[in-house]
Amino acid sequence: MKDHDKLTILATIPSGFCFGLQHITVDFFSRFPKNVKSHFLLTKFGNGELEKLLNKHNIPCSYSWLGMFSRKLDWYNLRMSLHALIKLPKLYIDFFRLQKKMDPDVLFFANHHELILLYPALLFTKRTVVCHMHDPAPAIPFQKKTFAWYGKRVNKFIAISDNVRERTIALGCDPGKIETIHNGISIPVYSDAGRSNEFCKAAGWDDNVFIVAITGQMTATKGSMDLLHAFRILYTNNSLARLVIGGKPQEPMFKALTDKITEWGFEKLVYFPGWQPEVAGLFRNVDVFVLASRHEEGYGLVVAEAMAHKLPVVITASGGAVEIVEDSVSGYIVPKEDPVSMAEKLLLLSTDPILCRKIGEHARRRVEEHFNIEKQTAIFSNFLFQVIR
Repeated sequence: MKDHDKLTILATIPSGFCFGLQHITVDFFSRFPKNVKSHFLLTKFGNGELEKLLNKHNIPCSYSWLGMFSRKLDWYNLRMSLHALIKLPKLYIDFFRLQKKMDPDVLFFANHHELILLYPALLFTKRTVVCHMHDPAPAIPFQKKTFAWYGKRVNKFIAISDNVRERTIALGCDPGKIETIHNGISIPVYSDAGRSNEFCKAAGWDDNVFIVAITGQMTATKGSMDLLHAFRILYTNNSLARLVIGGKPQEPMFKALTDKITEWGFEKLVYFPGWQPEVAGLFRNVDVFVLASRHEEGYGLVVAEAMAHKLPVVITASGGAVEIVEDSVSGYIVPKEDPVSMAEKLLLLSTDPILCRKIGEHARRRVEEHFNIEKQTAIFSNFLFQVIR
């Protein structure tokens, strides 16, 4: 008979690379109490970074042929799709062997893609299945039919935001089968020493400039071009404004941004610091953070991280991100693809340092009270225990 004061989890996670989903999943699992034991099944399609992250937290893992069937026609994705098909029998054998070895209470899926891939194997086990929903598919007829197929085998869904919960319900999920547990972040130690000026030195700016920042993937959906247009309006009204665009340069967006910067003569006003090993380094060197997403963010982890550094934030009305920010209290929420509204809020902050500081302090308290990783982990682990009882 199982001891339900202990919990054993076999977790399957998409991708062998480390993005936001992978980091937040490991953040939760690394903080689970000692009576929770877990093992991760990883894909051989990866760069080893996820294994390194798990090893750092002493979380065991093993590999199998987890893959995705891609519609892209480049060689990497074609190879992955072919291997995913050919290696399915080996994947199922590895999956059953791990279950036999571990005798897990819960089969945990960090997103729904691997759940679909392993669905045939799940039909031959009675173990509890939990799926952590980060980015549900759009509620179109095909996806609804697909969800009706795999959703029956899931005992409980966890949504990272109310927005994700609503989108999952729109796919056909029973509202009683899904619960929202917001992601959490580690609350950083904050210094009141003021903004650092490494970016000012690197870009050749005076120390008294007001620095607006965005970071993340340089794609159209992340809205960096919208922010650049907003910055042009801001600079017209406040010549001390400067812009930092963080993240790894990605084409074609990087060229589109630099072409526009050159066209406007803004080369000395915009700085690209490149990829930062720790996003905290970016937050220490700027005055306000912007999330300009055009799509529905599942959560908006980087927003919470910026707020924890006492940065006022300006975000678009994007999915779960609006659940983090109290409009006009801990930041500002503006419509998507609306540079004029964005510029209006940025101008307000850039010309009122007292308001800027006040909103930053509210932002920090908001994250401490509602998005602290320690609190969220306790809620998360308690939920998993309830599922098996």
